[in-house]
Amino acid sequence: MKLNQTNDKTSKPIYEVPIWKRLTLPENLFPEIKGEVIEQISVDGNGVEIEPYEAYHEALFKDSNFTKHLGLVFGEYISNEKNHGYVVKSNSRDWQSPVVKISYHMSDDRPVLVDNQLIVVEEGSKLTVVLDYLADDNVENSRQHYGTTRVIAKRGSFVKVIKLQRLGDADAHFDQNFSIVEEGAKLELVDVQFGAQTKAVAYESQLLGRHANADLQSLYFGDKNEQLDLSFTMRHFGAKSESHILSKGALSGNSKKVFRGNLFFETGSVQSVGKEKEVVVLLNDKIKSDSIPALLCSEDDVIGEHAASIGQLDHEKLFYLMSRGLSLEAAKRLVIKASFEEVLMTIGDDGLKSSIEEALDRRLSDGRAANEAREL
Repeated sequence: MKLNQTNDKTSKPIYEVPIWKRLTLPENLFPEIKGEVIEQISVDGNGVEIEPYEAYHEALFKDSNFTKHLGLVFGEYISNEKNHGYVVKSNSRDWQSPVVKISYHMSDDRPVLVDNQLIVVEEGSKLTVVLDYLADDNVENSRQHYGTTRVIAKRGSFVKVIKLQRLGDADAHFDQNFSIVEEGAKLELVDVQFGAQTKAVAYESQLLGRHANADLQSLYFGDKNEQLDLSFTMRHFGAKSESHILSKGALSGNSKKVFRGNLFFETGSVQSVGKEKEVVVLLNDKIKSDSIPALLCSEDDVIGEHAASIGQLDHEKLFYLMSRGLSLEAAKRLVIKASFEEVLMTIGDDGLKSSIEEALDRRLSDGRAANEAREL
């Protein structure tokens, strides 16, 4: 299949919409870019350089080395149609990590965002990057986000990337993330999915050096007829490297979710440790939730663990809270928020944590989720 054909009349690429077995893709994928999405950038700290992402920056990072992505056609579209994105570099050795916040606000007259991001943290340096995707409340028109974020954590560095998606009920969100973690470097990833009708995210981190460390924590909420496709991969190459995947979610309405957690121990990753865990709360019995863990080893002396917990809300907990004066809806909200707290504590930014909690409250109190709370 040709991923990138051209139309003789317009000379513009034509992108063939792929067929996914795991979820149904929207028919209006890969639209023409219309309007510039509103963006805001802030920097708190020293030793940070920011410049617009251009085509020549792709030579700094080889996407072809990564296999757990959204699909080649998505990569082609993002590469060719990019209308936003930055290269963020840090040389900071301050005790407190500098923080870069990049926020994108989509609207009806700015319905398509295609962003390429590259984050480079130099040897022994620190950096925190927050990427926030937000859209106006609108259930009639669809906004779409397509993005690729690349991270290079050089020897002995620390980097934290927080991604927050709060798009509208009719929107689509496609986001792939590739990371390289060198010797002694520490990478922390936090992914929050609280919006969009269709949301597909893919993360692959390659732990290349000795004692490389990567931690990925995910929060998600699915409601109504929303579809979620979550793919999280840790690929160990360096000896004594360590990775963790923790995903926590709640599903309501007729939502559908597929979770795939992959731990790969490649040749040379002796004495490495990889752990993955998913915890899902189901708010009714109509929900389709699939969890597909995978553990592949090319080394003998490694530790790989995976676990999954999927079930309804604990009625005993709800009864106890209601006996203390809480309504059923308030009790349900409290139980779910308590389940999410382990991930929320890792945010490290009180303002951002409050924004996430407000988004969760709004989703839990809206429409079908609220009705199901009253029917429990």
